[in-house]
Amino acid sequence: MCAIAGLTASDDQTALARILQKLAHRGPDHTGIWQDPDGFISLGCARLITTDPDPVAHQPLVSEDGRFVLVFNGYIAGHRRLIDGMAGSGTALRSQSDAELVLHLLACAVSKDNDVAGVLGGLSGQYALAFWDVVEKRLWLARDPLGIKPLYVAWNGEGQGNLAFASELIGLTEFGNHPFDEDIQSNYLAHLFVPAPQTGFAGIELLEPGTVLRWQGGTVTRSKINDPGQVKQRSSGPIDDVRLLVRQSVADAMDVDCSLGCLVSGGFDSAGVSAIACDIARAQGKALPPAFVMGFENSTRDETGAARRLCDHLGQDLCVVPAPETASEIYDALIAGLHGVGAPFANPSLVLMHNLSKRVGQDVRVCLTGDGGDEIFGGYPRYRAAMLYDRYWQYLPSPIRHLLAGLGQRFGSRRINRFLQGGRFDRAGVFGFWNNRCVVPELRARLAGAVDVPVGRKQGNLHDQMMAFDRDITLPGNQLVMADRCGMAFGVEYRPPLLGHDVVQAAAMIPAATHMKDGPKSVWRQVITPYLPDGHLDHPKVGFNPPVAEWLVKLGEYLWGNEDRVLNAIFEQSGLTHDQQKACWQRAKSGDDFDMSLTVWALLVWQVWQTQKPTKIGGEDMAKPVLDRAVAAEIT
Repeated sequence: MCAIAGLTASDDQTALARILQKLAHRGPDHTGIWQDPDGFISLGCARLITTDPDPVAHQPLVSEDGRFVLVFNGYIAGHRRLIDGMAGSGTALRSQSDAELVLHLLACAVSKDNDVAGVLGGLSGQYALAFWDVVEKRLWLARDPLGIKPLYVAWNGEGQGNLAFASELIGLTEFGNHPFDEDIQSNYLAHLFVPAPQTGFAGIELLEPGTVLRWQGGTVTRSKINDPGQVKQRSSGPIDDVRLLVRQSVADAMDVDCSLGCLVSGGFDSAGVSAIACDIARAQGKALPPAFVMGFENSTRDETGAARRLCDHLGQDLCVVPAPETASEIYDALIAGLHGVGAPFANPSLVLMHNLSKRVGQDVRVCLTGDGGDEIFGGYPRYRAAMLYDRYWQYLPSPIRHLLAGLGQRFGSRRINRFLQGGRFDRAGVFGFWNNRCVVPELRARLAGAVDVPVGRKQGNLHDQMMAFDRDITLPGNQLVMADRCGMAFGVEYRPPLLGHDVVQAAAMIPAATHMKDGPKSVWRQVITPYLPDGHLDHPKVGFNPPVAEWLVKLGEYLWGNEDRVLNAIFEQSGLTHDQQKACWQRAKSGDDFDMSLTVWALLVWQVWQTQKPTKIGGEDMAKPVLDRAVAAEIT
């Protein structure tokens, strides 16, 4: 894991050194800079050593003939097997570094005029990289197909001319002049984050997952790396096949030269990964990785009991990290998390992930997670709702669907009500309704078109479109952002084995109906049952969610005081009447409407972000002091 950065048309070492200093939390072990002899580009890397601590593996890496240079952030699954295979064929690398492996493979491909995207499509892992051809003065930037690792690109024009790139937005403060774009609010409210390629700053993009960007003399071309999830479905194969692929992916993620741990909860994505990791460690004669869980004392959302039973069964040490409770603790973690993301980000679990990562970073450098389990194995209730719509609901006459939607408010379940409300529409309409996270009708009306079916999925059925949307848009823009920015703030590399290339491909080949045959994640349940204690799969899912309604009240009072000031601050740019504001606030803070709580939380975060964001990137530092409570009170 590293921070990478670069500037074209630059031989200014001090500028790149300042960028890397701002990214030093991502790579505290070694910093290196390479400059093109003709001044075309400067490349830099701040390295967190997880494999091969030998200095020969430090970056930037230069090929033996001096023609190619690489900076690389991430890891390649099974890299030692690939390196050993090359050695058996007579090609010996200087190190056991996966970055050197990538350098060699790309150098061979470009030397033979082969496609960079094709080479990367044959690798499994999580990465962002920059690859420079000294002779032809060509630069390739690439991001893994699932968007696990980030890469930001800033332009000094409309996508032409010179560029800068960095692993985080804060690394681009030395380049150009990029004002903040207030128009991103619609996308932000609909998604609860700013989806790629948008960043909120004009002229800066977050490279989309699976993109290879080639730059040469100001001319830009783009291509796509093969997506492991874009495969034809077949009838379900043996569960044992999927189990073997998951086991191999976990083993690959554990192949490190540093301390290793696991995140666990009461759910069974992280539990399954942790259980398999313990089984592998025993088979290899190694110490079991310690586990970490977020604890909510005296709360129904606390999952430490289930996590402790799991770890006792596995023989694993468990560290319980207390969730923040006071308004100041919540606020400070929120500000730190937003600073890392560099954009408004309304998943309240960002606060939890920040605090959890702070504790994890004290013990381990690499930590396995269960991220991606819901998206690739069919874990969200919306997927079953989409199947119901595809099979039956869309064939009901429109008047009947509208009649049932009108009855939706009488049902106590928000999920039933949301299904009936969305069921009024045709397929395109229901997709937008169910995936738009803003539930205030007056605001939703302004967000038309903010949520759409991913490109290439327009002709699929609704549940496939839902799963593709979550995997292609929400997963890299939401959960994986939290894991990367919060982990890297404390020198922790989170690895999600369930997003291994072969695992994603195998899961995609199984029909969605099979995944949900006996309830959510039927296939995954069968895969991990042999590893888990009896009854663990029966534990109700709580999710990695804080008490949002309670936090709204605490932060509202902490920042703005009485309720009128809270409403004025949170709903300042909403355009809602006072009565509408009050109705939303009452529903949000009641704790009975989680969707409304999330929407109001998003509005609160937007207002907090307004006090923290830079007016532009370039020419000034993004970093600002944490907003003092007294200053916050003056906002309104």
